[in-house]
Amino acid sequence: MNPGTMGANALPSFPLEPPWMEPYTLVQLGGAAQYGKLGDVSMLPTFRLITPFGKWAEAIFEGAFVEAWWSSEQTRREWGLTRTQGVAKADIRFGFKVLLADAGEDLPKLAFRAITKSTTGKDLESRRFVDGPAYLLEVLLGQRIHAKHGVTIDVFSSVAYWIWQQQETGQNDAMHWAVSVQVQPVERLSLGVEARGYIGWQRNDKPVVVGLRAGVLITDVFELGATVNAGFVDAPRLEGRLDLRFRLPSLVPLLFARDPLP
Repeated sequence: MNPGTMGANALPSFPLEPPWMEPYTLVQLGGAAQYGKLGDVSMLPTFRLITPFGKWAEAIFEGAFVEAWWSSEQTRREWGLTRTQGVAKADIRFGFKVLLADAGEDLPKLAFRAITKSTTGKDLESRRFVDGPAYLLEVLLGQRIHAKHGVTIDVFSSVAYWIWQQQETGQNDAMHWAVSVQVQPVERLSLGVEARGYIGWQRNDKPVVVGLRAGVLITDVFELGATVNAGFVDAPRLEGRLDLRFRLPSLVPLLFARDPLP
């Protein structure tokens, strides 16, 4: 169940997000297509829901319900697969983020994020997903910089403890890391670059992912985003993502007369 001897979706690294909360509920629907170094192909419909509760906390629900996959001849031979293609149940994750420190606009923000990977991911025999729980405990640090001519620059990073269960092998532990820079050169356009990965104690669990993202805010509530990720070291592959992001009103004003966490 070592991630380096399985596909890139078995235990992926986690995309980074800023430590602060956005003033809206995010509903994201999209799809990902992946092409591995040996010619393996997979496709996943993806989703994400982030609900902020005022300035200080948010709930996170994300993942993919299914994955369609096709493996190359070399992969089938090396992994000893009994099937060459199929549809596997994918992973669903849920968690929360809490803002720990906000000393004003001129100083960085500090937050804590915890995410649990459920046991929904299946098809271990085909090396698709790890059917076991996993946990991410992460500290985020970041700052939003307002430059000249209305340009906004977000710089943030994180370090985390990434844990997963491996049946009779026991628990595996890794240090997860991520850095990101996002720029908003004009009001409705955002561009970003990100690098992330984790380093575990086993032989092949040192994946690194570098990604580029562009987002265009079509209306005040609808954003179209595209991402290209390249995986290195373990389970190398290229990934293209297309996401529809909806910025809906925050649930807090709908549930409470006023923000309970001013």
